[in-house]
Amino acid sequence: MAKRPQAISRYLQHSDQLSNLHDRFREEERLLQEIRQQFACEISMHITAVRKEGQVLTLYVNAPMWASRISYLSDAIAAKADASEVKIRISPPTIQPEQQRTETRRRHSDKAANHLSRIAESTSDEKLKAALLRLANAVRQ
Repeated sequence: MAKRPQAISRYLQHSDQLSNLHDRFREEERLLQEIRQQFACEISMHITAVRKEGQVLTLYVNAPMWASRISYLSDAIAAKADASEVKIRISPPTIQPEQQRTETRRRHSDKAANHLSRIAESTSDEKLKAALLRLANAVRQ
């Protein structure tokens, strides 16, 4: 008889290593929420993750600008998280493949395609003209 798939939560609860990992994740998630509540929404939404190892708290932010702003608040954050040192790391958000394809499409515009078509019409070299028209059509799509 074939085995049925098991829920991941079952392994997280019954495996020592995975259970410790799951507990650490929950603790860091709780700490992240505490830190986010401490600051205005404008700042807190840019803190993407935290990691605490001993007395060192590492904050991950999504842009260099926010890293600079948050570094000025590191003393208050350290006190809230019972840490002696706060490090700030930049960790840009990941782009999902679907978003990446959409952003690639947005790079090209109808304006660029029209410009290429006008250049092609004013070109006397037939091979260059054909290549420019193919490029204009590709940009439109």
